[in-house]
Amino acid sequence: VYDDPVAQYSSATCRREVVHHQINRYLSEKHRNKRMRSFLFFGESEDLVGRDFETIYLKLKLLRVLDLGGVRFPCEEGKRSLPEVIGDLIHLRYLGIADTFLSNLPSFISNLRFLQTLDASGNESIRQTIDLRNLTSLRHVIGKFVGELLIGDTVNLQTLRSISSYSWSKLNHEVFINLRDLEIFDSMWVDQRGVSLDLSSFSKLKNLRALTLKVSTFKLSSESEETVRFQTLVELTLRCDIRRLPKDMDVIFPSLESLTLVRLCLEEDPMPALEKLQRLEDLSLTNCSYSEAKMSISAQGFSRLNKLELF
Repeated sequence: VYDDPVAQYSSATCRREVVHHQINRYLSEKHRNKRMRSFLFFGESEDLVGRDFETIYLKLKLLRVLDLGGVRFPCEEGKRSLPEVIGDLIHLRYLGIADTFLSNLPSFISNLRFLQTLDASGNESIRQTIDLRNLTSLRHVIGKFVGELLIGDTVNLQTLRSISSYSWSKLNHEVFINLRDLEIFDSMWVDQRGVSLDLSSFSKLKNLRALTLKVSTFKLSSESEETVRFQTLVELTLRCDIRRLPKDMDVIFPSLESLTLVRLCLEEDPMPALEKLQRLEDLSLTNCSYSEAKMSISAQGFSRLNKLELF
């Protein structure tokens, strides 16, 4: 652990290193540790200075875990970008680049064919096409992906957050058989006209546990008007432009335990539909509006509810 500005460090054989707040000082000392397997940075956002990063990481061929969350990489042509040397770390299983002010992912990401987790959360929207088809070991992909996301054989993928409804519409949903956590949103950066969220795509997600939808409109039925059932879903966050909830919520979401409704403009009392959710434990209505004067819950409603939040 590198966290003392006056201490002397000798880390030529250490397998795992953690740097607190002082990444530029650490890099300037030009540590050489060819055996390193994990490198993590913790601290406030910090601009990288100079090219020490590239010269050091050229030699870390065995690195498995690299977490640089909060590090601000140098600008090239007005944009921050990942150093190309990261593309040579072909044994990486985990790449953390959250909160690094990136707005694009370079093509060399496709070189990291053993990568299991890509965390690019907290950055700007990534608007260009991202090709992850070579990364067949991916389990968790986290970021804000607006442009098309090319994903190949993804039987291992468990987390996909968050992806634009445009990008979701371009994917082959049949390959997401093990997806457990999904977030979809409408983006101002793409033309949503003609792009609607087809809920029949969710019928392929047999292991989905958590779903977040931040979309304009959608129907809880497929094009054939058959009600889509989310049999395995236990956590749902919904932000969309719907005026009333379906009366058969308990049929659509039979396993739901946590429900968050955000910015809904409700014209009907939602409680008669919600109180029938037999497994619901947490219910939150956040920044919602309701045009009537009263909501009513029956004596038999919400048999397992632990938390009710109205904000």
